[in-house]
Amino acid sequence: MHRRHQAMSLKLDIFEYRDYLQKSYGEILYRVPIDAGLGCPHRRSDNKGGCTFCPEDGARAVQLGDAEQIEEQIEKGVRFAQRRYGATAFMAYLQAFTNTFSSVEQLEELVKKICSKHNFRAIAFGTRPDCLPDEVVDFLRTLNNRLDVWIELGVQSCHDKTLKRINRGHGWKESCEAIIKLHRADISVAAHLIIGLPGEGLEEYLQTVKKVAALPIDAIKLHNLHILEGTKLADEYRTSRFEVLSEHEYAEILLQLLPQIPEQIPIIRLTTDSPPSGLLAPQWSMSKGQFRKYLATQMRARTVAQGCALRDNSAASVRPPSTVQDRAVVTEDSSVTFYNKRVKEHYHTLAGARSEAENKFCTPSGLEEKLKRDQTVRILDICFGLGYNSLVSCELAIENSAALEITALELDRQVVERAAREIRMKNNLFDWNNCLDILCRDGRWQHRGCSIELLWGDARYTATRAGANFDYIWLDGFSTQKNSELWSVDFFRTLYPLLKSDGLLLTYCAAIPVRSGLMQAGFHVGETEPFGRERSGTIASPNQSLITRELPERDLHLINSVKGIPYRDPSGTRTNKEILRAREYEILRAKGAGAGKQ
Repeated sequence: MHRRHQAMSLKLDIFEYRDYLQKSYGEILYRVPIDAGLGCPHRRSDNKGGCTFCPEDGARAVQLGDAEQIEEQIEKGVRFAQRRYGATAFMAYLQAFTNTFSSVEQLEELVKKICSKHNFRAIAFGTRPDCLPDEVVDFLRTLNNRLDVWIELGVQSCHDKTLKRINRGHGWKESCEAIIKLHRADISVAAHLIIGLPGEGLEEYLQTVKKVAALPIDAIKLHNLHILEGTKLADEYRTSRFEVLSEHEYAEILLQLLPQIPEQIPIIRLTTDSPPSGLLAPQWSMSKGQFRKYLATQMRARTVAQGCALRDNSAASVRPPSTVQDRAVVTEDSSVTFYNKRVKEHYHTLAGARSEAENKFCTPSGLEEKLKRDQTVRILDICFGLGYNSLVSCELAIENSAALEITALELDRQVVERAAREIRMKNNLFDWNNCLDILCRDGRWQHRGCSIELLWGDARYTATRAGANFDYIWLDGFSTQKNSELWSVDFFRTLYPLLKSDGLLLTYCAAIPVRSGLMQAGFHVGETEPFGRERSGTIASPNQSLITRELPERDLHLINSVKGIPYRDPSGTRTNKEILRAREYEILRAKGAGAGKQ
């Protein structure tokens, strides 16, 4: 019936490097990593020193194993790509250490050896901005006449303070000069940037991306910072425990950075791969594929695409709406709801969208009485959707000349945009369409003592950024079988400390696993009057005295059976299917063990 994190295509709305290769060569060139053992000019003769994030092996590819000879490395790399990806065309990638740290004669011999082993279509050299002398660039220019040459340049950041802190050994000036020098030599440049370096935040990341994108680069590679065992950065992290990015935090940053990257610049990658055994932090729960799917979902729902902030039109920061439109439905009280075609559920009961906000949330919570009594009332509205719960609450506040502060959480920008166009509810209190328009554009609306702040994103993450001391939480996701991410005991544990001690959580949902999960999270749980269906709603509070209508005996019995096993999402990153499947397995185990919940 309500809002959820919609399952969407895995395809990211970015210009991926593999698409560039397909367009340029008629097929994808798969990289064959090579460790030529050229070392690094920024390390001492004993291999110590260098960048604080760099491991002793200079970021040697895992699939090379213990292969030392270049011929063996190439054979292993080609075989790996053929077996895993069905690859038929290849690019040699000199990845580990600094691969222009050599004489021209040595580089010529190295390239000759590489090309004699396999018919590569292109070759990429990973290197540093301060290791590109004129004679090496001249060699690369000549080589580029017979074999496509790429330079993968470790820029990392545009901030000299950061570069000094990580002992990079060069500054931003050297990166700019190297990129321009290579461009003039007609050599393709891919800039590498690390997101999450200590001392930096969103403002610094944006500055770096904008400055790098303004230079004549041909591709960009973004790395989320990995702290590897055995590095100086690992020592620093153990001492100071600076913040590292979770998958949710990194996704939020990418949603800000990608719109600033011109859409014609290919993106080689967005995440880092490191052997789990050597990774100190961060420890993600999502796999690389799961993160891509999560990011794609966020981008689609929030109308974000690569380069969208740079488009020359009035909606520069917004991509075109999805071709899959929700269907508008007029409910019995004449208010409009939508039918979500992906989820196959309505956002509200057909008995009335507006009436549901009144009868499931505002009335049973005693909101009007509290507005008359308290100086300011605060609401956390989870799954803002079409806005009824928040906007009806604002009407009550204005009618009673009361102050109301609402923090609303929503993933799907498109549903709010469409609600702003199609819900016509103008009265002498305020214009709903104008309110929704402003929220879509600015994320914040204020009028006659009321305010709404709209936070876009996965509620499991944005709830942790919403503040605390709420009088009410409205929880209005889609059904448990379609949106279990927001019905887990772990999410309820996130919500519990956000409420005041006399606060109330209300939801339309009466599912046994939900009521059980609320109880396990520390809430006292009761029910509210039914509306639009036979089942009652649910009310929960840290304060037992506020629960005036207890749960029926039948529900209490079921809560103490296997049916009361809650939905679980301990990492806050599981998909709907993963949560449902895990609960099914837990029920089977409980039944098999005769675990007393019979």
